[in-house]
Amino acid sequence: MILVDNVVEFVIKVHGESIIPGKLLTRKEWEEKKRHFEELVSQVIRKTKVASYQQQILDYHKMRNDLYHGTTPLSVEPDKINGYLGIAHRILELIFGFTMTEEEWKRRAELTQALLHPKVEKKKLVNFSNTNDGLAKMQTDIKLKDTEAILLMIYGFALKTGKAAENIEQLGKCLNYSGHPIKQKRLSVNIAHLRKAKKINKGELTLTTKAREQIKARYIVPA
Repeated sequence: MILVDNVVEFVIKVHGESIIPGKLLTRKEWEEKKRHFEELVSQVIRKTKVASYQQQILDYHKMRNDLYHGTTPLSVEPDKINGYLGIAHRILELIFGFTMTEEEWKRRAELTQALLHPKVEKKKLVNFSNTNDGLAKMQTDIKLKDTEAILLMIYGFALKTGKAAENIEQLGKCLNYSGHPIKQKRLSVNIAHLRKAKKINKGELTLTTKAREQIKARYIVPA
C-alpha cells in the first residue's frame, strides 16, 4: 500500500510539473502546494481524465498514512491494494498514455508483491548418525555443494562424537560414508577457502560461531 501510494504521488507530481507552474500558479506557489497531498491532488487530478478517482486517491492516501504513522499495527486486505493498483494503472494510461495488457500488469504487480513479501525459505532436513568405526555420516535429500557438505559434516561429526575430526583424511572418510565423496586435494583447497571465509577455525576442523549459526538457520538437524 505504501509503495503504491508513493508511486501515485510521484506520477501526479510529474504531471503537475507540466501543467501547473507558470500557467496556473507561480513556481513558488506550486512548490508549496505540492508538499501537501490533498492540495496536490486537488490542483492536478481535477484537471485530468482521472478526476473521478480524486476522492478514492485521498481515501487510500489516508489509509497509507494510518499504516505508516499509526501506533497500532495494521494490515491491508489484498482487495484494497489491488484497487489502488488499478487506479495507478488508470493514471498511467489516461494521463501518460502508458498502456499495458492486463496480464502484463498482473505479472508486474505480483512480482512487486513478491519482492515486498518474499517467501520464507523452508529449513531443510539433515540427519547424522554414528558409524561402526567411531566416525559419523549424514543423510539428506538435499543436493549439496562441496563446501556445504564439508561444513555440515564438521558440524554433524562434533554433534555425534562430541569432538572434532582428527584430520582431513578422517573428514573425507565421513563424506564418503555420506555419499558425497571429495578428493583429498580438492577437500584441502575447500577447507582453506572456508577458513579464509571465517567459517572453519584455524588449526582444527571445527566451525566458527558464524558458520554454526548459519547451519542452525538453514537446516533442521535432529539431535
